[in-house]
Order: sequence, then C-alpha cells, then structure tokens
Amino acid sequence: FFGCVAVASRRDTGVRATHTPQTPLAVRSPRASSVAAAARGPMKLSEYEAIRAYLNSLPCLQVPDMDALQAAHGASLSLDTLLSIAGQHSSRRIRANHGRHARGVEALSRRYLSGEDIFAIAADPDVDFPPCQLVRLLLEHLMSLGQKAVGPILRDPFGRLPETPPEGSPAYASTRSVGAGAGAALCRRLRADVERCAAWDHVASPAVDALRHTAGKEYELLLEEKLAALGIPFVTEDALRAEGHAKTPDIKLELPIAVRGRVVNWIDSKASFCDPAVHVERGAEQFQGYVNRFGPGMVIYWLGVIDELAAESQGRGWDAHTRSTYMHITPLLPQPEVLNPRP
Repeated sequence: FFGCVAVASRRDTGVRATHTPQTPLAVRSPRASSVAAAARGPMKLSEYEAIRAYLNSLPCLQVPDMDALQAAHGASLSLDTLLSIAGQHSSRRIRANHGRHARGVEALSRRYLSGEDIFAIAADPDVDFPPCQLVRLLLEHLMSLGQKAVGPILRDPFGRLPETPPEGSPAYASTRSVGAGAGAALCRRLRADVERCAAWDHVASPAVDALRHTAGKEYELLLEEKLAALGIPFVTEDALRAEGHAKTPDIKLELPIAVRGRVVNWIDSKASFCDPAVHVERGAEQFQGYVNRFGPGMVIYWLGVIDELAAESQGRGWDAHTRSTYMHITPLLPQPEVLNPRP
C-alpha cells in the first residue's frame, strides 16, 4: 500500500546574510504545523511531468513559485507536496552535475581566488550549482580536506575551519607568494562565505538536511502512535536491528493485518512524494527486500503518489494508495482484522 497525508509547511531561516533569503525545499515536521492541509489524492503522471518541466526551466538558485504552481494545478495541491517534489528534483540535479563540477574544481577555485563572489560563481549558467555544494567542493580542494571533514565546517565554520591554510594545500600554495597574512585572509573569507551559503542555500544547506531528517522521524513517530491507538502490536526498526536484521522497514507487525482485503506484515513511512524515480529505486532495491524477508506490506507516502504508479505496484507485494485525510492513519487501516498466523 502507498498512502499519503499532507501538511502545510513554510519556514524562514531567520539568519542574517547579504543574500536574498529563501524558503528551504524541505517538508516540515507534522507536529510543527498547526494548519491541516488535506491531500487531494493521487496525482496524474501528466500533471507531475508539467510540474517537473517547470522546475527544469529554473536555475538552481531560483526558488519555485509555489503560489503559481498551486494556482495552475489546483489549490488542493498542498505546499508540502510541492516542496517534496521540488526538493527531490533538486537532489537529482545535484547528483547529475556533481561529477562535472568535481572534475572542474580547479577552474572554479581559480575564479574564487581571483575574488569572484561565490554566489556569482554558483549562479553562472555554466555552473548552476547550489552554493553549499560549491563551497563544499572548494573547501575539499583548496584546503585539502576529506569529505567527512567538510560537513562539520558547514555547520560551524568559525569553530572548525583552520586559521591558515594547511601546508601543501592549494590554498597554501596560492597565498604563500602573495605575502604575509594572505593565507589568514583567505580563511576568513572562506569562513564568511560558508556561513552565507549555509544560511541562504534553500536546496542543500545543513538546515535543509536537518528539516528533512526531522520530518522523517516525526512521521515515523506519528505512525507508531496511530498503530498503538488502534491496538495493533508491532516492533520498531530499532528493535529489529537490535535483533540482528540489517535492512528493516520502520514497522514490523507482530501479527499480520488485513487492509482492504490485502495482507500487511510490515509498514514503511516516507515523508515524501512518490514519483516514478522514487518508485523504481525504492521498489526494486528497498521494498522488494522487505517483501522477500517479511512478506507483503504497506508503504505510506505521506505527501502523495502518482496515480499510474498505484496500478503498477500491484502484484509486487505492496499496493499504491492515497487518502485525503489530514494526519489520520485510521482511515488507511479501516477496521483492521488480525489474521491468524500461519502454522
């Protein structure tokens, strides 16, 4: 089963900077929203493709006009559904372009060392890359840092970035001949630019990552609360992993239940919209593994699913389904009937 419930979300970072503030492309926690926004049900593939074509036409630094999208596709299309679609689209663009920019990082570094502003480089049509991703590549190259070392710097540039470039790094080599203090000045500029990028990148900042992670956890907790209220016994993902299971759904039911005539042994919660790419990737790699281990189950896509994917999922061990009820799992599990376990 695929199910969906949607909530409205809009958050301002409130962090000072010299760049235009943007709305993060991330779904807010269900508990953080005080307004119920009902999902209208499945979206047609043609409608999704129209939204994707609009997103493809925008530079990565331009925030999609959500009001215009809602006006074009119906006011009942929730803001969080649009944010989820836009966020997934941006993530794919980053993955598609990351290798090209990683290979061209020396040219990007020369532009930065010449004094060009990092937002200007990111906005160049030939670059068109989120500022946080760009500054990550620059830090890795200029400061000779590993990927794992850059994450903490993005979250705390003034506490984590060195005062001067490490010896042997490209930043050290480029500033050594300039004169005393050039290396420290470059590091000060990098710290300020990391702070700017982290504050105003609406696509790939640490704040966006935190919002997505929090929303996912909150929806999992909401699912657990709804199942407990219905008196359905279950085991959580953490408990399953403690037993030695490597890949597990969010919920493993202790006894299977019948949902609209179909057997459900497990439930997975996704605080996102299910588009064709998500359907193929997760269906083939993730959910089919659950089916092989635990039998048929249900996946709840809280922010919607494309209508045509519902029929396509049948016969694979899960079904695609949406509901238009705000934050109610109960309608997704009408009068659950606990089945007798097989002998």
